[in-house]
Amino acid sequence: MNTDQKKDIILVDDHIIIRDGLKQLIEKLGPYQVSRQYDNGATLVEGFPLDPTPDLIVMDITMPEMDGDEVVLLMKQRGITIPVLILSLINDENRIIRLFRNGVRGYLQKDCTAAMMKEALEQIFKAGFYHNELMTYALQAEWPPRKTEQEKILDKLSPREREFLKLVCNSEEYTYVQIANLMNVQHRTVDGYREIIFEKFGIKSKSGMVLFVLRHQLIEYLDQYEI
Repeated sequence: MNTDQKKDIILVDDHIIIRDGLKQLIEKLGPYQVSRQYDNGATLVEGFPLDPTPDLIVMDITMPEMDGDEVVLLMKQRGITIPVLILSLINDENRIIRLFRNGVRGYLQKDCTAAMMKEALEQIFKAGFYHNELMTYALQAEWPPRKTEQEKILDKLSPREREFLKLVCNSEEYTYVQIANLMNVQHRTVDGYREIIFEKFGIKSKSGMVLFVLRHQLIEYLDQYEI
């Protein structure tokens, strides 16, 4: 077949052995040619806009300097529509869904067979997308992911109310006056935070707030908020 009729493919992976093996495999699977290779996302991005424009980018996710997630997001932001097939060991469903939402056309794990790679390439060039069993399951999963009980509780609180609650539960056993000083607000403002939390969760005392936090395992979530 004439070289001009072959699909032009770019490989992006930080392991040269993997790139060389992929090049040999891909060029045996059909009318494909691997014209360029990059060892990380940063070197690929430095070459934008790519000339000539490839028909497909086959890219890993985990790479030094700039990973696949960042590259895909940057491409989306710049309006670069070159199809991307992700080839990675990562199988986190939420991360994969995010990649697809940012424009990825297909996903394969690195332990895939040659037949799976062949099918993925053919489907992307024919139908525009490749969904294997993992992706079909992932895309059917709830999105965004269902919130935990702790996240639902914290969603009901403002940032300052969360900060107040964290100080109430501190092992130093601060008084309301000390909490007001630490938060740099007046005492009546702290009283307001307390009454709001009492009303939202049916709590009646300071010890009740502490028990509420412990019962719902909120400590590690509250620790994410700086005082």
